[in-house]
Amino acid sequence: MEITAVTTWQGTPAAIKFVVEAAQGAVEIHESLGASNPRFMRPVSGDQGVAFYSVDFESVESYGAFTDALRKHEWWTQTEQAIADA
Repeated sequence: MEITAVTTWQGTPAAIKFVVEAAQGAVEIHESLGASNPRFMRPVSGDQGVAFYSVDFESVESYGAFTDALRKHEWWTQTEQAIADA
């Protein structure tokens, strides 16, 4: 079974701009932690204060291992704080 995890980011235009930049840098980190097929999506109309980022995993176990590793990674801490500050 393949697992797809989708994160919905909502925020100010400044915060979403940062999420766009952070997502570009995150691909290599996320793949190194076991994710595959990273995708970043934005609406083409309507609410521009939202963005979606998704990644795939081979199993629930690999998703769990990714989540555990990501929460400990400095990228996550820095990104979370920067978005909160935006």
